[in-house]
Amino acid sequence: MNDLGSYRVPREAEMGREVRMEQRRSANRTAFFALGGIAFLCVCMCLSIFLLTAVTGNNPVVTIDLGSDLPFAKATATPRASAKGTATPVPYGKSVRSDNGLRVTVTTFQRPLPTEGVEIPDGQELALVTVRIENTRASGAPVKYSPEDFALVTPEGERYEVNIGGITTGDDLKAGELAAGKATKGDLVFFVYSDVPALQLAWTASDGKTRIYQLTR
Repeated sequence: MNDLGSYRVPREAEMGREVRMEQRRSANRTAFFALGGIAFLCVCMCLSIFLLTAVTGNNPVVTIDLGSDLPFAKATATPRASAKGTATPVPYGKSVRSDNGLRVTVTTFQRPLPTEGVEIPDGQELALVTVRIENTRASGAPVKYSPEDFALVTPEGERYEVNIGGITTGDDLKAGELAAGKATKGDLVFFVYSDVPALQLAWTASDGKTRIYQLTR
């Protein structure tokens, strides 16, 4: 009878077992690297989407200023001051042109306006603004205008509407329209409080935008 106590598995079997273990280790490393590559791609995609939404302004969570020197950064245009709802300041003595082609220039500002035979409420006075309106277009349909397009305002937000009828200088601005290349001129009269220190002329043209004229230096 053979001595089973001295029996040993041939080394070829041990070598075969070692080969199978190495194959498993190799397969595990391959799977690990594959999972790592997939995770890296996911991170890159998420980062790209995050940066894209931040640049285009569609990110509901945060807003990032990437700087205009980066190749993928989107330059932000300065909003136009003349956008609807926002007044455009006009320096003293300057004129401005609306989108529909009308150009308005303030030629006279007088406060208080001397009166004769006109009853002025206590604490008030009259102010006069003379404007010149020109249609700067070379062609096209006439452009409408009205004295009601104008008002006197204060930096604090007080507003005084133009007085239409009742008081006249003889050269009051009348509502009408201007053909291309034509111009007109007229007076605007306002009741204002005497203790108001500063007044400005607000012109809201038919384009819906408002310009604020400085009447004093």
